[in-house]
Amino acid sequence: MKTSRQHRLTLAALIGMAYWLFGNLYEAVVFSPNWVRDSPSQFTRLHEFFSATGPTLYFVPVTQIAIMLVWVLWWRNRDGELARGYRRAGQSAVALAALTGYIVAAVLPHMFSTDALAQPGSLHSAAWQWNILNVFRMLLTATTVCYLFGAFRKLDRRINPS
Repeated sequence: MKTSRQHRLTLAALIGMAYWLFGNLYEAVVFSPNWVRDSPSQFTRLHEFFSATGPTLYFVPVTQIAIMLVWVLWWRNRDGELARGYRRAGQSAVALAALTGYIVAAVLPHMFSTDALAQPGSLHSAAWQWNILNVFRMLLTATTVCYLFGAFRKLDRRINPS
């Protein structure tokens, strides 16, 4: 892969992963603490609020593309100097994808399914579980961003020597 193309793809993956990180950070600080407190009323409000759209439409396209780019960069890289950064970014992205898959499959249905409001205890525990797992998801996303940023800086120095 040409250095300039690898540079652009790394930047795109980096921006996508940072977008996901800061989106999750925003949710963790602004929304999710409210979910744990008085869960039934909070989720009733959320169910009413997300009538036409939801977080899925906001996150899914960019996050999936960003993770796929990380894996493509890891797979297609032939540069020994960048190999370690891409490998570690790719490995943390694998763990991130697995954790996100678990959250989507096992936690979110307890929070947003049609009968979720009928089970307040389940809502409360799902909200706590989401909060805790989201911290680990943010750590994995930040780790991926750090390794991608290291590879990006190396590529940037080659393209734009000072």
